[in-house]
Amino acid sequence: MNQIGGEAGLKKSALRKMLRRRRNALDRAHQAQAADDLAAQLQSLPAFRRSESIALYLASDGEIDPGKALDWSLAHGKRCYAPVIIAAKKNALRFAEITAHTQFHDNRFGIAEPLVDAEQLIDARELDLALLPLVGFDRHGNRIGMGGGFYDTTFAYKKTNPAKSPRLVGLAHEMQRVEKIDAENWDIPITAVVTDRGIYECA
Repeated sequence: MNQIGGEAGLKKSALRKMLRRRRNALDRAHQAQAADDLAAQLQSLPAFRRSESIALYLASDGEIDPGKALDWSLAHGKRCYAPVIIAAKKNALRFAEITAHTQFHDNRFGIAEPLVDAEQLIDARELDLALLPLVGFDRHGNRIGMGGGFYDTTFAYKKTNPAKSPRLVGLAHEMQRVEKIDAENWDIPITAVVTDRGIYECA
């Protein structure tokens, strides 16, 4: 299953719902193979190989799973982090390091987060690379997220200075690619999208 056709004219909310439904329909075997293929694609991405500190999400809701990429990163001495929602600041994330001893709990959305003290969290600017989950994307790097605005809020400082750390790369199943997505004023540009089938460099 590749690019979705017939999405022209759909409102973003309807497109988000359709794409979430389709990725949730992927069976366990497909998801496992996609995770393997995604890790292989990431290993061919120079920005991924060069980065020493990487943020990855913990997959839910049918998202492509970066877990194999996490395993590879830890085995190669990289420091890996997962996002944590900051209750005191609406729609903002900080990042907790993942180690062999990290314990997890579910946040208010039922998504696993590292269970750490606040002083152990780092700011986004301390990362070299952040791998973001996508609901949908097009070849130009326009994207649809879950609609909560957490990543846009967290990386809002990159709107005026995209060169600031970290480099942002989206991850998705290839079947989440659509023909065209209209960018919003608050969208933060990403530099590439990596799927289980390939890498899309973004202007």
